[in-house]
Amino acid sequence: MQRTLAGAGVTAVLAATLVAGSTPAIALEGDPAVPIVTPVSPLVAPPTSYPSQPELATVADDPTDASINRGVIPYDEIAPMLNSLTAVSDRISVQVVGQSALGRDIHLVTLTAPENAGETKRQAMFRDMIKHNPTAAAKNASLMKNYKVPIWFNANIHGNEWEGTDAVLDYIEHLATAPYAEVEDVLEHNRLYFTVTNNPDGRALGQRATADGFDANRDMITGATSEARIIRDLSGVIQPTFYIDLHGYTSVLQVEPCGPPHGENYEYDLFLPHAYAAALEIEEAVTAADIPGNTYLDLETNRVTTENTGNIRIPYRDIRAGWDDWPPIFTPQYVAYQGAITNTVELPLGRVNPPTNPTNAANSAVNIEVAGVVIDTSVDYVIENADALLSNQIEIFRRGVAGEPLVEIPADVDPAEVAEPNQWAEIWDETDVYTAEFPRAYVIPAGEAQRSATDAANLVDQLIANGVEVQRASSAFTAGGTTYEAGSYVVDMHQPLRGMANVLLADGSDISERVPDMYDISAWSLALLWGADVDAVGSTGDPAIKAKLKSVAEAAPTGSVPAQGGYLELATSGVAEYQAVNALLESGVPVSAFDDGTVILGPDAASHAAAVEVADLYGVAFTASDGSRLAAEESTGLDDLTVAYSGGGEELQTLRKLGFDDPVAISSATLTSGAATLDGVDVIWIGGTLNFSGSQEAGRTVMAEYLAAGGGVVGEGTAIASFANAFGLVASTATSGTSGSNGIVSVDPVEEGLLGTFPQDTAFIYPAVWYTNLGANAVVEQTYAADPFISGHWRDSAGRSTTDAAGQASAVSAETEAGNRVLMFGTSMNFRTHPVGQFGQIARGLFWAGTEGAEVPVP
Repeated sequence: MQRTLAGAGVTAVLAATLVAGSTPAIALEGDPAVPIVTPVSPLVAPPTSYPSQPELATVADDPTDASINRGVIPYDEIAPMLNSLTAVSDRISVQVVGQSALGRDIHLVTLTAPENAGETKRQAMFRDMIKHNPTAAAKNASLMKNYKVPIWFNANIHGNEWEGTDAVLDYIEHLATAPYAEVEDVLEHNRLYFTVTNNPDGRALGQRATADGFDANRDMITGATSEARIIRDLSGVIQPTFYIDLHGYTSVLQVEPCGPPHGENYEYDLFLPHAYAAALEIEEAVTAADIPGNTYLDLETNRVTTENTGNIRIPYRDIRAGWDDWPPIFTPQYVAYQGAITNTVELPLGRVNPPTNPTNAANSAVNIEVAGVVIDTSVDYVIENADALLSNQIEIFRRGVAGEPLVEIPADVDPAEVAEPNQWAEIWDETDVYTAEFPRAYVIPAGEAQRSATDAANLVDQLIANGVEVQRASSAFTAGGTTYEAGSYVVDMHQPLRGMANVLLADGSDISERVPDMYDISAWSLALLWGADVDAVGSTGDPAIKAKLKSVAEAAPTGSVPAQGGYLELATSGVAEYQAVNALLESGVPVSAFDDGTVILGPDAASHAAAVEVADLYGVAFTASDGSRLAAEESTGLDDLTVAYSGGGEELQTLRKLGFDDPVAISSATLTSGAATLDGVDVIWIGGTLNFSGSQEAGRTVMAEYLAAGGGVVGEGTAIASFANAFGLVASTATSGTSGSNGIVSVDPVEEGLLGTFPQDTAFIYPAVWYTNLGANAVVEQTYAADPFISGHWRDSAGRSTTDAAGQASAVSAETEAGNRVLMFGTSMNFRTHPVGQFGQIARGLFWAGTEGAEVPVP
């Protein structure tokens, strides 16, 4: 969290505004909110020499581990195996790089020839030169000859896609124990990295998701899971030249690269040739191995067969739409921005029921053997093409530092006119042509031009955590005809990870007309969805912005508190402000809210001391007040809310990120059975369907009693509309956009409405929902803009297209005679916890609809 990272700096800011010794200390109660941003973990720091062989902690035998029925290694046997290898080999290094959601260690294993401290230091110098001084790296003969090209295999990010782990363990054992002459060439010229199981909880539980319900292979931009953040953090440390992510199951071995649409921000002319050539070599090796029980692809019929056709499935060749590398949320698509050639490998043979069916173990045996060929062939490809791959990586970074325009590959390029490997050019056509134009810089304004200083700080910290270089201006400057205050941040697009920077900050593109279907999400812009104002300035060929800029490793402190002696007001413009409010309420500090969303604290010493702590922790800035607003305006005492929610992991984590620290999971089934109750619940968030069937009358009664007592409800999509209709809270017709449509939309909050105080004019949808035929008690709080779609994929469909959504209600509030308050959002407020900028609206709605608390006294 930026505020925690910058705690010492925030304290310095506070000291300038406080009277020394006048504020008693107060210990905030409860757990802090889950951080919006988690910085790079110190656990991923590499060792100072190789081998590095700490004794790995072991865990008790787990007879319930789902791996056992699959016929693969259970988690509890992994650390002992690695410990046994470190005991006999100086080629293997082991490291715990983080923990899973349930606290299981995640191991990184490195195989390389032994290095003393001096050699390891030299390798680090080479690595940094490649990224930050690529022109010099390309000319450095010693580097080109002696750099150990990094190869990285990630296994088991999906927990019930097991066999990648077993295959990498087999290969690790081979490299660690084979006669040295057999592996000398590999180990002397490379470092090979293996994340043995990226999702150990899912492995043991037999589920795709992490233990907290997230798909970690959809989380590379947001970093909501520790499992995904480990890959994020390691990608900058390892800086791989070649990366493979081992998955399953697709009936036949499948090896990317992907078909269109292609990510706009890649150096595709450098990426695709080797990604496709490596896939072809894997195809040749696997079919030549003719592994009994393996499957193959009939290219003429596109059907899977047990007859060895000589083909596997390669999406770029065999799936020309619907399996794409458009979003950077998957690990290979994310790691490619480090200058790596990357491929996802989907192993062939899947799961069968029941889990004890012996076919599972038989399928695993085939998959492990297939994966072994994939790994061995990939390593061979790197060794054979090491100079070209390293030169590719250097060139990607050189183009970034130089700020050159992306190279656009023309449609139907002649294979004879491109360098080898050139097999890819036989396929390339106009459906493959995607490219972006880079600005000269992105500016994140400070001061009056920034809607939320705390959201801006979170954005800066998220960019830095992803390896993007950020600078801060020490004085005012002018760029693109706009004058920016001192303290504004600049992301100069002349940097090695300019592709990463742009994929995070650009608006994205509307690709609805180019692609029939999308494999996953189609837009994800942090600049539009994380609550901060961001300006794109100029074009990549423009001169550098003239400003006094200094590189930063974290956002500057944003917290402050006036000296003790008066009331304190806080404008709730960002997520951090609601985290602070919840921390204050949890600690028993009275907080009142005005209709414009601003909150006020009393002038007492305890409130002031608590304000100092939350300012330090969350970076919020209080302003002095004489409290006269309490007499002149209506205000409401806020309560320390207990929130019940329907839905899953994203609802739970969003609530925890907002500081609602005791959420209660509910469903129609658990309310009916009594496994969940609404006792003590102050407000309900509906993120998933909460309808009661005829056999669930007991659950319906529990809900009806809550509503009869005036309980409030907030939620999103068709789920909240269906619930509100069923219980007579507010009538509406909820219409969903075309199935599968998703992206970023423009919205218009109603001025002086519930969402109009700190307005945001963009939102995420998957799909969009709009509300019509509203009941008499309904109040429209926000509408979709006249031309609502900014970026993503939204196919036309009668009654469900962008034109049908235009101008319709995207948020509606209502109050009932029983005292219920209802707020319905038609946008996807917390999809995978990514639209961080919308979290404040969730909190605003929950406090508006929830129970009231102690009021701050009128002066």
